[in-house]
Amino acid sequence: MTHEQRLNFAEVIIPLAAQGTFTYAIPDGDLPLQPGSRVLVGFGKQKIYAGIVQNIHSQQPEYNVKPILDVLDHQPVINETGLKFWQWMADYYMCSIGEVCEAALPAMLKMHSETRLYTIADECPESVTSTQLRKAFLMIRAGKEIAIKELQHEFKGATALKLARELSELNLIGIREWVSDKFRPKTIREIELVDPNQANIFIQSGKLDKTPAQKKTLQALLQKKKPIVRAELKKEVNVSDAAIKALIDKGLAIEKERVVSRFENANEHILPLPMLSPSQQTAFEEVQAIWAENKPALLYGVTSSGKTELYFHLIKKYIDRDEQALVLLPEIALTGQLVNRFRMVFGDKVGVYHSRIPAGQRIDMWHDIRKNKKLRIIVGPRSAMFLPYSNLGAIIIDEEHDRSYKQQDPAPRYNARDAAIVFAHLHQAKVLMGTATPSLESLANNKAGKYGMVRLTERYGNYIRPSIEIVDYAKWWRRHKVKAHLTPLLFEAIEESLANGNQVILFQNRRGYAPYVQCMDCGDIPFCPHCDVRLTLHKFQDQLVCHYCGFAKKNTEKCDSCGKPAQKTMGFGTEKIEQELQELLPHARISRFDQDSTRRKNGHETIINKFESGKIDILIGTQMVTKGIDFKKVSVVGVLNADNLFSFPDFRSFERSMQLLTQVAGRAGRHGNHGRVIIQTSQPEHTVIQSYKQGNYAAFTEKELLERFQFAYPPFTRIITVSVKHKKQDTCHRAALLLAGQCRKIEGATILGPQPPVISRIQQYYIEELFIKIERSPKTLIIKNKVKEAIATVKQTEGLKSVIIGADVDPY
Repeated sequence: MTHEQRLNFAEVIIPLAAQGTFTYAIPDGDLPLQPGSRVLVGFGKQKIYAGIVQNIHSQQPEYNVKPILDVLDHQPVINETGLKFWQWMADYYMCSIGEVCEAALPAMLKMHSETRLYTIADECPESVTSTQLRKAFLMIRAGKEIAIKELQHEFKGATALKLARELSELNLIGIREWVSDKFRPKTIREIELVDPNQANIFIQSGKLDKTPAQKKTLQALLQKKKPIVRAELKKEVNVSDAAIKALIDKGLAIEKERVVSRFENANEHILPLPMLSPSQQTAFEEVQAIWAENKPALLYGVTSSGKTELYFHLIKKYIDRDEQALVLLPEIALTGQLVNRFRMVFGDKVGVYHSRIPAGQRIDMWHDIRKNKKLRIIVGPRSAMFLPYSNLGAIIIDEEHDRSYKQQDPAPRYNARDAAIVFAHLHQAKVLMGTATPSLESLANNKAGKYGMVRLTERYGNYIRPSIEIVDYAKWWRRHKVKAHLTPLLFEAIEESLANGNQVILFQNRRGYAPYVQCMDCGDIPFCPHCDVRLTLHKFQDQLVCHYCGFAKKNTEKCDSCGKPAQKTMGFGTEKIEQELQELLPHARISRFDQDSTRRKNGHETIINKFESGKIDILIGTQMVTKGIDFKKVSVVGVLNADNLFSFPDFRSFERSMQLLTQVAGRAGRHGNHGRVIIQTSQPEHTVIQSYKQGNYAAFTEKELLERFQFAYPPFTRIITVSVKHKKQDTCHRAALLLAGQCRKIEGATILGPQPPVISRIQQYYIEELFIKIERSPKTLIIKNKVKEAIATVKQTEGLKSVIIGADVDPY
């Protein structure tokens, strides 16, 4: 290769919402640089970031480029397949590859500089009369060197930046960028003997008789005959650090630091694979046949049909070949129970990856998967798909219909189910999607021949389907027979279940105590000052809370508008049900399972384990209780207000209602107990309620698919929602109108809007939306690129440069 042909430049992905990659020069000296490695680069005037090298080339840009400052990895942290996947995701979901990088990498692999301030002058001269400037100088001097964010805690908004700039111009302080590598391997400190013979002689000589603590410690080390963790030694012998230090100072013991794994110890007692029933064996063979045709398989199995046991058998083949398997779940809440079941069969080959595990453990897992070392099965929500798999054989997508697979904010706004199909194709891996209620998209793909379908129609062990009972809530409400939002039929069923030693699940898809409070005198309802939404009452915290921006204020008996004590709670959430039911059933052990009750670390697992072990009698939850959790003693499931599910203004509300009802009902009678499902509704003749009662999900989906086709909705078309946000309503509206005009010029796209969404202001930003319908055709990518150009045109328009515009592809 000639000097002119040398690969002197690298395209670097910066984990920011900036379009494209950035070109940097590779300094002389032949740095060991590979695509997928992290490099330290300057960005903007002062900032420094760790970026990912996408590719290396010899094309000289037309502008002066900055050099790479340092190479952080000798081996790539993300492989070529991962980089291709990132690029596909950026193209398909209309975001930057930097945003994909930001979502994919664990925090400890992302480094960026922090602006730090330090004093140059000893004193602030008397000529500086500004109180704020003097206060800022003294604060920096007192800390010797502080981060700019510490100054921002004292001086809000842009004031801190302005003060720092002015102090720098006066030559009173210096400003520098500081980069910290956050990752540190986990280590333990161990104590071991230098020479056991010498230790024995020392004890026998009586030199330690006057220091019994040292003598006990030395005897313990002699007895163990191997290094002991310092903390364990102190606890076992009941001595202080001083005794250990004295032995080290005398040359009898030595302390060493050892790097250890952060992975949890798995169950040592591995169980054999469970036997498959005849129907499961048939399904197993059908999945294998579909995989032989290189198609994704859709496992359509009724609730409690034993899909998890089938997953075990399908995965084992790949584990035996030292390949990797990914098991995707819609919620973190599901990982604990499923991981335990997988570990009972596969032991320490199973790892769990999600945002709530410690950051250091995530890094260890990242490198283990990259090197294909110990872990073979990864269980986790959508973020687990970004791990750098080096030998991926199969992907299982459990509860494939679940809306939690869709990332909302920030970008990339991807659907993990759909993205996993592409991810598997890049890895040449097999895909199985399991569900009791297939999404209409998956059913349409099956009809089009893209997916193969396998049916499991029997409950495992031939357990009978729970009985479905529909209760007219409005009728009992008019008769004043409703207690704690429970009709007599549901309340009696709960009492009977508890008397028989069984458990109950109550489903209400609204957390908090009450959706809102209202003054009965003047009619005023407290709204969030930053969002166009009513504040939800959380009685246990005694606060009115906004579920969109987090704003909270103390709940008061008196109305803020008229000052009269006429506040009344309207509607009910999980908190209110818990309180009122506890008053009716004082001896019952009642708990909630919602976002509020599971905020703490291991909150999900704690509640699930308590319920599973029988320490909770009644579990009241939001949709978290509907998702694939297996409980043995649940005999009654109650849906307290089914009307909320299908009354939402969304073209998928009927489909989602049917899925939720079917899933929550599937928690009842799973292990031989006769189960009852009681649905409270004020619209007992509604098509969703009647379809659910008949138990004919297939007929329901056929009708829905026909309506979607007639009105040109997904899965027969694609939809892109483009949201326009600004703090000024008129600016937001002007930008939305301009964008709509630009998009209407695009051939092949139907534009609906702009119009405000149901909640038209969030976190002080006014919102307007455009809906872009696109026929499914090879021109989809061309249309997306033209939409991007239209967005760029609006953002470059004078007066609209501060408008925030974001695209959401497949927003369903």
